[in-house]
Parts: sequence; structure tokens; C-alpha cells
Amino acid sequence: MEKFLQDFRYGLRVLAKSKIFTVAVVFILALGIGANTTIFTILNAIFLQPLPMEKVEEVVSLFTLDGKNSNDSRNTLAVSFPNYKDYRDQNTTFTAIAAFSGASLSLIGQGEPRQLNGSIVTGNYFDVLGVKALIGRTFLPEEDQTPGLHPVIVLSHNVWKNQFGAKPEIIGSQITLNATSYTVIGVTPPNFRGTFAIGSVDFFVPMMMHEQVFNGIFKQWFDSRRALLFNLVGRLKPNVTIEQAQAEITTIASQLAKEYPKDNDGRTLTLIPLAQSTINPNQRDIFIRGGALLMVVVGLVLLIACANIANLLLIRANIRRREVAIRIALGASAWRLFQQFMIESILLSTIGGIIGLCLALWGRDLLWSYRPVFIQADGLDLSLDLRVLVFTFLISLITGIIFGIIPTLQATRSNLVIELKEKTAPINSGNKLLTLRNILVIAQIAFSLVALISASLFLRSLINAQSINPGFETKKVFTISFELNRQNYNEVQGKEFFRNVQSHVQGLPGVKSVSVAANPPLGGGFLRSVFPEGGDPQALGKGILTTTNNIGTKFFETLNIPMLQGRDFNDSDRETAPGVAIINEAMVKRFWPGQDAVGKRFRFFGDDNFTEVIGIVKDTKIVSLGEEPTPCAYIPIFQRYTNLVTLYVQSKEDPKTILGIVRAEVQSLDSNLALTNINTVSEIIGQSLWAARMSATLLVLFGLLALVLAAVGIYGILAYSVNQRTQEIGVRMALGAKPFDILKLVLSQAMLLVGIGITLGTVGGLFLVRIFAGLLFGVSAFDPVTFIVAPLILALVALLASYIPAYRATKVDPLVALRCE
Repeated sequence: MEKFLQDFRYGLRVLAKSKIFTVAVVFILALGIGANTTIFTILNAIFLQPLPMEKVEEVVSLFTLDGKNSNDSRNTLAVSFPNYKDYRDQNTTFTAIAAFSGASLSLIGQGEPRQLNGSIVTGNYFDVLGVKALIGRTFLPEEDQTPGLHPVIVLSHNVWKNQFGAKPEIIGSQITLNATSYTVIGVTPPNFRGTFAIGSVDFFVPMMMHEQVFNGIFKQWFDSRRALLFNLVGRLKPNVTIEQAQAEITTIASQLAKEYPKDNDGRTLTLIPLAQSTINPNQRDIFIRGGALLMVVVGLVLLIACANIANLLLIRANIRRREVAIRIALGASAWRLFQQFMIESILLSTIGGIIGLCLALWGRDLLWSYRPVFIQADGLDLSLDLRVLVFTFLISLITGIIFGIIPTLQATRSNLVIELKEKTAPINSGNKLLTLRNILVIAQIAFSLVALISASLFLRSLINAQSINPGFETKKVFTISFELNRQNYNEVQGKEFFRNVQSHVQGLPGVKSVSVAANPPLGGGFLRSVFPEGGDPQALGKGILTTTNNIGTKFFETLNIPMLQGRDFNDSDRETAPGVAIINEAMVKRFWPGQDAVGKRFRFFGDDNFTEVIGIVKDTKIVSLGEEPTPCAYIPIFQRYTNLVTLYVQSKEDPKTILGIVRAEVQSLDSNLALTNINTVSEIIGQSLWAARMSATLLVLFGLLALVLAAVGIYGILAYSVNQRTQEIGVRMALGAKPFDILKLVLSQAMLLVGIGITLGTVGGLFLVRIFAGLLFGVSAFDPVTFIVAPLILALVALLASYIPAYRATKVDPLVALRCE
């Protein structure tokens, strides 16, 4: 230990003496470690953060698989409430199964009406998850048995703190949500956000309050065995495996399909551990591949930094050969020298790790500040937990070993006789190509090119995504959402409110067109089973899930969606008129390919009467900009009423100039109505591209960082090489070599290394992009432009980095260079 402490103190003195070297190494390390820690902090919060539940390994999520829609991107679906009750009552492998669904309520009486987003859950929800209230309690069994009898609510810690000042006396008090008074019985722990990794839940109410909470389709189809409305979680009994539970649930699903073929034919359930379903299973693979790509690229940045530092240490070790030889002559063992140099390397990496951790904290906060508005500040737990600290420590330690081991081994192999001779110039390796330093330069070039290729592809992907035409007006339209059920509007009152809103807003200056619809832009829509006329009347279980949107008059005009065939809705399309619909091109191709669809009829599941197609419109993007055309049926809102709507307003000029006026006009019609999702369509599209934009930005940033580090590495090694070869260059010039010949000599050797590195990097890039091809918008993973431009950029930067030391070589004075040592 005493020797170790001596070497430690000596290492500190050596590093303090070489201030420029130490600062340069620590800075490079801090950038590499900081980038890795930043990305790991985010991925840790999404994938590795343990859920605050008892024995979470026993909890699984249950999803519907629908064989009739197996080709649809929505592979895992929710479960109907009647099916939930059968699975809950008939299984023997779960201690309990709970159901829940998202819900939005308006908080009234606490200043301006505010929308809260929460969950409506069965009474056993918290027991299944193993979550206790921070203060108060959770639901009692009797509070979820009689519809509407127990209006109680559990608040999230965030709402309790921000809305009610974290006052303990909130327990037992009354709050008004959707014109219904609820008794607050508990507050959840601060780190509990339901069963999702991203997002937050403001409240929890018992399922038997569904009449007061739900509206529209959810209210209408609550007891429908066909309607897939609820998420399920279950806790396995002790010593029961997920495979055993899956086998039993599959058997129950088969029995339900036989008992209720109209609703359950082709449907079964799949079980997924809750820890793996905190992200929608249909999207989890995208998150994993995106996170893996970011970690690979920042890992390459760190490897480039290590190669850079290793070259600096090799140069420094060469300079310290005489010091090492003297220590060996004085009796120092090879192990003692190895220990000394490794201590210096690990000291450098430790200091770099500490600074890198500080940079990571800053980078984390900076990235999170650019999150979209629909994700609240507490929507992701980015705290500095033990895993992040351990990751930073390990990566710092491993980095120190990686960049220190080879220079250390080389430094400790000094030839005592040669090194103790009187000489002023270190031994050089001539013009050998595959020296250790050159290999490190080649590695930096290869890694940099892989990072640049990834960054270029995702940048082009983002540009393509931003240029995608969503099929509707994006520049002059804004939206405002509201839910009339929160103020107990009935259908007649709701329709009258829609008419009033449209007429009042249409009369405002600067407004060109107004309409309402159930779905916001890129907000998806409710899926309903569609049965075209002429199909097998007995095959009622063979319907195809199709997106629906209830819209008002002038919807297509307001959004500039072209009508291709037929007519638009008008005031005669009321509840007393025959059912009509307008469909998009994708629905025509799905149900009536090659036919004239106008005049065709279909039936929604649960309807006794057919709906006639009266018009066809162009396809639009429904969920995301990158999706393939999806079938969609538009239904007149005055024929099939829904009280949760989005107001669409097209302005004559910039929509932001009249947004406030329109909002005030709507609010004047009902001051207690909570208005939400107040955005321009351009902002909504920007929010939908948030993940793609952030990924592209990070990859470009890390790609540029890799490029800079590689350029610094090339410059450093060439500058040192020119210095080592001063006598050789002097001899060449004395024998008649021109400055241009010397410039050509140095640059050709440098570009040979660059060429080898680019070749290896191209191969590595081809391999990497195959894995992440599915994350790109409108650009091939093997895009020839990218694989030409990225190497050219790297070669140009490398040429510039090589030119300075090469130019200096041409200024060598032969007389000075040939002086006797």
C-alpha cells in the first residue's frame, strides 16, 4: 500500500507538471464519457428503471392478439371488459387481474379549468401492482362494486404537490371533476407513474365511476365483448411461471372464442412481463433499436477518444524512455513501472469521468428541456441513480485501462543500454505503415466514418420526414380540443354547442373556415370492425378493424383534403337520415379494390343498419408521418354524436395571430369548459417528429465530435512524425528534394492511412445500418449518396488536418536538421 501511495502521489505530480497534456487528455475524455453517460441516463430511465412495486417480477401485462388483423401494425391490442371479467374469474394461476384505461377529466374550482390525465382502474389495481399510498389509502373492494356509488379519487404526487401545495389535509376533502364531486382518499408515492415508462398519471378513480368518466364510444361500448378498451395487469401466484399462466389463459381464450364466436373468433391473449411492457410492445422494438444506435455511436466516440489519448500517451512514453531507463537502472521492477503508468492513466480517466458526469447532468437537463409539450416534466425519471453512477465509474475505469495499457507496456520495455546513451533524438520507426500509432489512427478514421454515416442517414431521414406531405393543410390551421361531457351536456345540447362554436368562430376576422372532429391531427382514431355488404352474414367475427373519425361539415374544406369522388357531408346528414360515410383511398383498396366504392355499403360491428359510402377523399396521415396509408371512415358527427372533439380553424394568414381571439370566443360560450391541445398544426407535426429530430440531432452532434477527434488525432500523429523524421527530411532536401516533394511525401503517407480507415469504416457502416434500417424515413439504409459524401467529408477534413504538419515539413532547414547530435 505504501508503494501504491508513493506511485499515486508521483502520478499526481507528473500530471500537474504536464498541464497542457493533462488538460487536453481530460477534456477529450470528459467529452467521450459525458456523451456516453448522457445517453445511458436516458436509456436507464426508459428501460432499466425498476418499477416502484412489490415483486414486480410476478406482474405481467395481458394483451389481445387478433388473428384477423395479424398483418396490421397494431399487433398487441387491449381487452374488452366482459372478457376481462371472464379471465379474472376463470384463471387459477393469478392472485388477481386488474383492468385500467386512460381518462381525462376537468378540474374545476381551482382557478382556470384544467385538464387532468389519469386512469380509471378496477378496485384491485393497486393491490395487483403492490403499491401503497404515500398518504391516505387506496381503494377498498366495496368502492368498486356499485356503479356511481363511491366517487373517490387517488391523486398523483405531482398533482398533489403542484395543484394542492402538498397539503396533507387534502385527504378527505372534495374536488370537482367533470361536474362530479370526488373525495380524495390518497396520494401515490412520488415515483409512481402507473405502468408506463414515459408519461405521467394525474389521478386514479374506480372503474364503477365509468358512467361519470367515459363518453362517446367508451361509454357506449363499455359492456361490449367486442370493444377492446382496457389494459390488463395480473400478479402471478407464487411458484407459477409465465409459461404456465400463458397456457391456461390460451385455453380460456379458446373457450371464449367458442362461446362467443361473434366477438372472440380468432382472438387470444398473450402475456408479457410488466417490466417489458412499460413501453407499448408495438413500439418497443423501435425504442430498443434507436437506443442501441445512440449507444453504439457514443461508444465509437469514446473509442476514438481512447485511440487519440493512446497516441498521445505513446508519444509521451517515447519521450519518457530515458526516465524509465534510469528507474530500471536504480532497481525498479517491471511491475512497479507498469503500476506507475497505469495509475497515471486511471487518474486521467477518473478526472475525465468526474467532469464527464457533470457534462452528462448538464446534457441530460438540456435534452429534457426540448421535450414535446405533451410530456410533462416528471414524465420520465432522469434522476442520478446508482446504475448511472456505476456506469460512469466502470466506463471511466475501463477507458483508463484501454488507452493506458498499450503505451504502458511499450514504455516499460526500454532498452537500458540504448536509452542511457547520450542522444538527443528518440529512435523512430522510419516509414513503416503498420506501426501501433498508425493503427490507432486508422481505427479513429474507421470509427469516425461509421458515426458520420449513421448521422448522415438520420439527418437525411429527418429532412425527408419534414418534407412528407401529411395530406392536409399544415401552415394555416390550428386546433382546440374540449370535452362537453365534463359539463354534463346531453346530445342535443352538445350538437347545439358545436353549431354555436362554428358560427361564432366563423364570424371572427381572419378566420377562413371552421369545423370539428373527434380526432386531433395525427391523433389516430377509434378502431371499429367493418363488415362490407355482401359478405357471409354468419361470419360476423371476420370484420376488419378500421380507423373512424366523426367530423362536422366543412372538415375537408378546412383541412384542404381533396374530395376525389362523390359529395361532402351537409346539414341533411342527421341522426334521422340514413347512415352515410366518406372513406379514404386506402379503405377503397382494402375493401373494394378495382371497384367504384361510391354507393357501396358496409356495417360497423353492433349496427343493425348499413352505412352507405357517399364520397372518397385522398389519404392522409392518421397516426404518424412515416406510416403507410391506413383505411379510414369519416362519419358525420351530427349523425353519430361524440362529445370529445377538436375544433379546427383555418386562418387567412398566420394562425397564431388569431388563436387567442378564437380561444377567448370559445371560452365565452362556456367559461367552465377546459380547453386543451391548443396548437397550430405545424406545432403538432413538429411534436410528432420530436423523437426523430432529437435522434438526428444527437447523431449529428456525436458524428461531428467523432470527426473533430479524428482530425485532432491525425494532426497530432503527423506533427509528431514530422518532428521525428526531421533528419530524414533534411537529408532528402539536401539531396535535391523540392518542398512540393516533401509535401507530397507526408500527405501521401497520411492519406494512405485515411484510405485504409475509410475502407474499414465503410464496411462497418454497411453492417451497422442493416440493423437500424427500419428507423429511417424515405431513405435507404444503403443510400449511395451517404456512402459517397460521408467518406469524402472525412477525407477532406483529414487532408486539412494533415496539411499543416506537412507544410511545416517543407520548412525544415537542411543545415539545422543535419547538425551532429
